[in-house]
Parts: sequence; structure tokens; C-alpha cells
Amino acid sequence: MAGLSADAARFFKFLLILVLFALAMALYNFLLACTFRNGGIAILLSALFNLFTMTFAGFFVHLDTIPPVLRWLQWLCPLKYCLEALSVNEVGSGLMIQDSLQGVPVNISAQLIMTLLFGFGPNNYYRYFDLLQAAFFLAAKQIMIS
Repeated sequence: MAGLSADAARFFKFLLILVLFALAMALYNFLLACTFRNGGIAILLSALFNLFTMTFAGFFVHLDTIPPVLRWLQWLCPLKYCLEALSVNEVGSGLMIQDSLQGVPVNISAQLIMTLLFGFGPNNYYRYFDLLQAAFFLAAKQIMIS
């Protein structure tokens, strides 16, 4: 075991978020392919968008190290919503961190760390699920129009 929650409901929530995010990104790439005649430009823009998403979602760079002028860009990244929903889903199962600091045993809730260090709210799963779902349907609608 990797220490993840063994609850079937949490696994299917995890799977649902991953599938929804993958579909939203695939539809975004289809939208780029429909918009540009040259496939090379669509691939370049897709790669740049993925790099932008990973940077401003807190995947490569911690959000506190991003200058405050650019920090608002995190709200445009669907990966941020996906990562937060996955974290809230997993940590909300009662995950405890057990360690010893200089011989003193320490037991702390991972939910406390998630809230204090990363600012993830414990009830944010469905809010971000709805945002990913909206992004998926907007991209699907644009492809149908194109």
C-alpha cells in the first residue's frame, strides 16, 4: 500500500476527477486543432498552455514564490482545481502524519497541514468538481460550434 485511502467511494471520486480533467484537456486540444489550420501551431500552443498550467497551479513552483502581480493567474489553471480536489479527496479520509522529531513522536492530521500550508479547504471537492465539469462542457460546446 502507498498509504492512500482504501475506501471505494474515495477511489471512484479520485478516478472521476482524473477522467474529467483528462477529457477537459483533450477537448481543449481539439479546440486548438479546430481553430488553427497548421497543426504545428496548435501543438505549440497546447504545450505552452500545459507549461503555464503546471507553473501557476503550484505544481512546479510554490504559489507563495510567484510574484503577487502574477498570482491571480492561478485561478485560470484547470490543473489547480484538479490538484486541489484530489488532495481534498485523499486527505479528507483522516490521513495522519506520524513522525518523530529529535526522538519525540509527533502525530498530526494531514488535513491541518493541507489547510494551513496550502490553503486547501476541506470542503472544496465539489466546488472544484463543478468548475472542471463546466470547463469540460464549455470546451465541448466550442468544438461542436467549430
